[in-house]
Amino acid sequence: MKMFIDGRWTDSSDGAVSSVINPATGVCVDTVPEATEQDVDRAIALAVEGQKEWNDIPLHEKLSILERYCVLLTENTEKIASIMCEEGGKPIEQCRTEVAANAASFRIYCAAAYTFYGKSLPYNAEPRSQGDVAFTIHEPLGVFANIVPFNYPVELAAHKLAPMLVTGNSVVLMPSSKTPRSALLLVELLVRAGVPAKAVCCVTGAGSKVGSRAAADPRVAAVSFTGSTRVGINLAETCAKSLRPVSLELGGNDALVIFDDCDYALALDEVINGRIGNAGQTCCASKRFIVQRGIYDRFVRDLTARLAKIKMGDPSDPSVELGPCVREDSAADVEKQIRLTIEQGGKLVCGGKRTNAFVEPTVLEVSPETDIARDMEVFGPVFPMIVFDTIQEAIDIANNSCYGLSSGVMTSDMRVAMKVANGIHAGACIINGSGNYRLAHQPFGGYKLSGVGREGAVCTLEEMTQQKMISFKGILN
Repeated sequence: MKMFIDGRWTDSSDGAVSSVINPATGVCVDTVPEATEQDVDRAIALAVEGQKEWNDIPLHEKLSILERYCVLLTENTEKIASIMCEEGGKPIEQCRTEVAANAASFRIYCAAAYTFYGKSLPYNAEPRSQGDVAFTIHEPLGVFANIVPFNYPVELAAHKLAPMLVTGNSVVLMPSSKTPRSALLLVELLVRAGVPAKAVCCVTGAGSKVGSRAAADPRVAAVSFTGSTRVGINLAETCAKSLRPVSLELGGNDALVIFDDCDYALALDEVINGRIGNAGQTCCASKRFIVQRGIYDRFVRDLTARLAKIKMGDPSDPSVELGPCVREDSAADVEKQIRLTIEQGGKLVCGGKRTNAFVEPTVLEVSPETDIARDMEVFGPVFPMIVFDTIQEAIDIANNSCYGLSSGVMTSDMRVAMKVANGIHAGACIINGSGNYRLAHQPFGGYKLSGVGREGAVCTLEEMTQQKMISFKGILN
């Protein structure tokens, strides 16, 4: 495949390409261009022109265009899902669900745009404003650099593309070099639906090159990034030099607190379903399991038995629940983290083995002092189990991390649930559910090193625009 710029499939200016690998087989399935700095500069220049054209289109026409995109996306579900499965190793049913989530998110953001009102300022509220009529309007920021990760290349693109476009911004989309092809198809469909060709494009290549180049360009009004904390900090430092806004959804090491009085079967389901999906490569997946002593031994035993029945294999097989990590080196990193945890005193209960890009479901019993119980985020199907006695102890363990993206608590006592939800330092707490929970409406984002800003229909349109106040001075005097 090629890049999609100005409505055309485009090679890089120097002809360089990178390989797209199927992690389940290790086979190269395609190549995509490695954009040069000149390619990035050209895409941004076009986006500056395209933003003006797109912004001049009335809102109701914009929303009709984006509805046509949703129809086209639905018609191409199997094509896009198959590519996602092939390049990322995500089980095919999860890929289909992700495509549907993209369309649903676009429609939700479009609906939010209809009620994205300005405000009328209080009339005659001050002596100096007597007779004035003042109000606010929302204006687009301009060109957005939109950097999406490998793990949810279609769903997470929607949480950036949709609010950027409905508010009149233009977008330079930069997907992960590991999973670029599905994002390319999304941009092609947007242009086919009627978005001006210059207003949205997809540039492929290493993030350290294309993302950094775009973030440093003063023509880029804002950067939206989902990915690692380290890269997010670098982008924030770059944008701070010219006071341009950044939206950062970064890492997490989210806690799921499980009390003795929980719905036991539900808790087991939530632990497994909230961690196994996408081979554990989810930012807000529960990654630390803090279990009360009264059920701890039984829970570890039953979890191990359930994981032994998980079907791992070819992600294109609809019956497969667990596919590979996105790359073999990613799986090797998970393997190293498991070994480190054992060296730090963790007990390996089951799993721990890697075959190429596949990592077995792994249960580890660990103390709160280990890296994995604090600041080491593991992007793989690994279940660190931590025992606790008191409510405050559970909260303290959960908060002993540099991250705070999401969280969950399992209990039948709603007073306990609210105490934990109120005490945990995270952007969300799901009661009687895993923290692996995201709605298009919710303000999604985290505390501490988990990011800056929020994504969701209830808030993102504000973050994609700036407010302008207009006053008719003395018009009613």
